[in-house]
Amino acid sequence: MGEVYERMDCMIGEIRDILLSNNKHVDDYAKMEEILVSRWVKMNITMHLGFALNPFFYDSKYLNVEAPGGIARHAPNQDREVVVGVLKAFDRIGEDENEKADLHRQLDKFQNKQGIFGTIHARIDATTMTHISWWSTYGSKTPELVEIAIRVLSQPISGSLAERVWSTYSYIHNIKRNRLNVKRANKLVFIHSNIRLLSRFTTSYKESPSKKWDINPESTYFDDSNVKLEDLR
Repeated sequence: MGEVYERMDCMIGEIRDILLSNNKHVDDYAKMEEILVSRWVKMNITMHLGFALNPFFYDSKYLNVEAPGGIARHAPNQDREVVVGVLKAFDRIGEDENEKADLHRQLDKFQNKQGIFGTIHARIDATTMTHISWWSTYGSKTPELVEIAIRVLSQPISGSLAERVWSTYSYIHNIKRNRLNVKRANKLVFIHSNIRLLSRFTTSYKESPSKKWDINPESTYFDDSNVKLEDLR
């Protein structure tokens, strides 16, 4: 998760270099860039925190190499868009103002390489160790931040969630209900998916006869739903 933001940014720059170097599709670059940027703006909302907590992107050698497109690289804390995204994430993560303030102070120590983060070993290991191992080794002085960093950077990149949404979509918009317009279908999928997530916090999901009913994310049907309903009654 900590590499998606940077790689997507580099990909757009690489496409620019290819199309503007005497390519026959050079006239299509403006439209292509518009499509890529619009998609990037839509999907990078939750990527800022992973980018900002990746120690590799603060390495001086890495920052001295130009990004594709001849653009100078900047550390995450020097990118306004990233900083705003991180602050918004902390506002959602922090349970109260004191916890938010602690996260801000600990992030400042990490980004400005204060204390253990500024040691020669920490700087070298940032480019050789995995992100999780690095935080596990050097994050003892920032306990709240290291917990968030490990959780965020441990998330694998997978298309399973997208496949799950499409599975739900096929349940709502099927051959018997094919007159739904796109806007209405999207709303129903959104509601269905979020009700499923909220149900996991209820006691019935954990203890009732139908506990963990969605353990198989590809199945949205109950073969014996009527029987289970009668049992609950």
